[in-house]
Amino acid sequence: MRAVLETLTTLARFVGMLILELILAIFIYTYLALMHQDTFGWLAKISQDVLDGIVVWMELLLPTLTNRVYATTLGEIGPKAMLLLLTGLTAGALFRLIVWSIVGMYNRKHKN
Repeated sequence: MRAVLETLTTLARFVGMLILELILAIFIYTYLALMHQDTFGWLAKISQDVLDGIVVWMELLLPTLTNRVYATTLGEIGPKAMLLLLTGLTAGALFRLIVWSIVGMYNRKHKN
């Protein structure tokens, strides 16, 4: 019974972290788009460069699959979608690092 409860608690924490990361990423993306349009435009340009780099690497590494992947997945992703993806990944990584640090400090403080 305890193992089931621990599993459900871990799953709930995972879903909670995922939801918080999603909200944080959308907040950052929206804030940049509304309040810092120059920075947003610059980041969108960089995102386009990242997307173009992915296409170049795919053409080099998987030349037979490039047209199919570009026609399906990469053809749908624009620079703003890539920016949202990169914002989400960065925000999620930083959020997890902060939470991990806080939990580590809490555990060290209460372990002694």
